[in-house]
Amino acid sequence: MEKILLALTILATQLLNSQEINSRKGQFFASWGMNRSFYSTSDIHFNGNDFEFKLNNIKSDDRPYLDPEGLSPKYSNIKIGYFFNDNYNIVFGSDNLRYVLRNGQDVKIKGRIDADSYLYDGVKYNFDNVYNHEMIHLSKSFLQYEYNGLNYIFVGLNRFDNLNKFLHINTDKFEVNVEGGVDFGLVMPNTRITILGNESYENSSVAGFGLSANAGLNLTFFKYFFIKAALKYGYIDLKDIRISKVDASETVKQHFDFMEIPYSLGLRFQLFSPKKKLKNISKPDSNEEAISVKSSDTDKNIREVIVVNEDENSAVTKKCPGDKALAYKEKSNSATDIPTQKGYNWLSLYYTYKCKCDNGSIYPDDLVQIINNV
Repeated sequence: MEKILLALTILATQLLNSQEINSRKGQFFASWGMNRSFYSTSDIHFNGNDFEFKLNNIKSDDRPYLDPEGLSPKYSNIKIGYFFNDNYNIVFGSDNLRYVLRNGQDVKIKGRIDADSYLYDGVKYNFDNVYNHEMIHLSKSFLQYEYNGLNYIFVGLNRFDNLNKFLHINTDKFEVNVEGGVDFGLVMPNTRITILGNESYENSSVAGFGLSANAGLNLTFFKYFFIKAALKYGYIDLKDIRISKVDASETVKQHFDFMEIPYSLGLRFQLFSPKKKLKNISKPDSNEEAISVKSSDTDKNIREVIVVNEDENSAVTKKCPGDKALAYKEKSNSATDIPTQKGYNWLSLYYTYKCKCDNGSIYPDDLVQIINNV
């Protein structure tokens, strides 16, 4: 647990030094968490050399992931994703569930068992018979069955929406977001099965597929850190689960629905700063005539006004702060005796527009070049 927190802290320190971006497009995110899960009843079909039978309506349970030594990464949920749009992201992840057959239940059985007698905890048992929907008690002497890590490895598509405006939250330091989507992937269970006194067999391999839909609440702090709780409902189909070390033909198959409640903490970040694009120039209102500035005496007059030395009559500095843009606009409005008055007005509107949109720096000569190219 300490290693995971240390890694997240180091990653956060590096990423917070990057350029702050308001748009989610182009951002990555990573999260780590845990879950609780619930399962529908399931029919389990066992096929082996000494048996071939089906158990109906098996009940199973989740098992909490807490242990005396702390949180185990083996049974955690891990995700990494990318926003290719402000409202959509693609995610790759692994949900590690636990599935444990509930011993002590009575279920129907259909099929045959020819395993002969065997000892379990010093007691002899024999379940040989041909069954036709009789009831059988699932004691540990008959069957122990669990997925000690039902690993659902998936790719998903999610929609992401911010509710701050709807909730009248007027700060960008805290975001309330909703997220929902679908995913599909492979299932690789870590099986632990003991049947009819045979030696316990543990195996990990791809055994089927899964699909699910999810919806959740995401709370983001300072634009980078988030906690998330969700509800996930899905389907898992397992076709090829090995139950024998020596014979690969001895298998189990089953399918079931599941409901998962994942909760996680994560980090949203920008790896690459997007390139700024020059925005379209806003034209003046219809009652103001936009003119094209050409390389002439008019161009010279405009250039002289823009690059005038800094004194009490200076319109702007080399930089582009908003208060200087306003002063330039007022100066251009008072220059009624200059033939290029409309040109000054047009240029001042553009200059103010650039200041508000870019909130950065731009040099007067660059403005003249832009206008000459319009």
